Amino acid sequence: MVRSLRPFAAMLFAAHLFGCADPPEEREPEPAAETAVAAPTEPGVIDVKAEDYSFTAPPTFPSGWVTLRFHNEGQEPHFMFVLELPEGVTFDDYAAGVAQPFSDLYRQYRAGELDQATFLEQLGAAVPEWFFTARRAGGAGFTSAGRTSETTVHLEPGNYIIECYVRAMTEGDSFHNTHGMLRPLIVTEEPSGLEPPLADIDIGLSNYAISVEGDLSAGKHVARVRVEENPEGLIFHNVHLVRLDGGQTAAEVAPWMDWVDAMLPPAPAELLGGAGQMSAAGESYVTVDLAPGRYAWVSETYGVQGMVHEFTVE
Repeated sequence: MVRSLRPFAAMLFAAHLFGCADPPEEREPEPAAETAVAAPTEPGVIDVKAEDYSFTAPPTFPSGWVTLRFHNEGQEPHFMFVLELPEGVTFDDYAAGVAQPFSDLYRQYRAGELDQATFLEQLGAAVPEWFFTARRAGGAGFTSAGRTSETTVHLEPGNYIIECYVRAMTEGDSFHNTHGMLRPLIVTEEPSGLEPPLADIDIGLSNYAISVEGDLSAGKHVARVRVEENPEGLIFHNVHLVRLDGGQTAAEVAPWMDWVDAMLPPAPAELLGGAGQMSAAGESYVTVDLAPGRYAWVSETYGVQGMVHEFTVE
């Protein structure tokens, strides 16, 4: 059954990702090698390094509240989408059933062989039904090169995938996930021991509005991001912090976060992290350090529908 096209598209986008490999040519999706990193110095804090094009992170995370300290050490923007696989669905099922059809059809769309409506319709028919209801657990938001962002999410024990689907600056129209930035993740029964941080900013996401209340002064803050309902389609709610230091407006930045024809580096503003796509009733905590200047909270996909909030820090 084909879903509504625009919301569906953005979610699919997150779904088709499977990994960025160093070579310029696309290859069959496969899990990236599990790379050991130093044990966290704080309970429940996981350091994740993003490069062009790979993730370096532990192969297993504890369950409960986990803080993703996301270091972008590449030259391009990155983020980390986190999706919980339904029971009985494997990483290989995701790569073959979601990533591969998406990659094949997107290539045809970019080559002009399919118009956008046909592309999205065929994606709707090709992607397995379980993808539409799989729980989106949040993740690290868009983060510019050289930046570190911090997002606290709640993870239940189970099997997950993590991926990035920004388009590759040096690889034509392909996505980071087609070159190595898709890998499996296991969340164990072991509790993280972490409690959510105390928030002084509250952000609510609904269909299709964003509400922001709290302290937006200079300094370090924690924003609690709540998802009140799922959109009608397949793009789940999310929000990202951008610094508007070049005279841009949020309305000018929002189209860059439309995966179908955008997300190609360089980004039009500095990306400071955020809360990735979450299912209804989900919440994440985003730690930010605000210097004086102009900023905006912007939603991927729904920003072009008005889900933006500009503000100035004195």
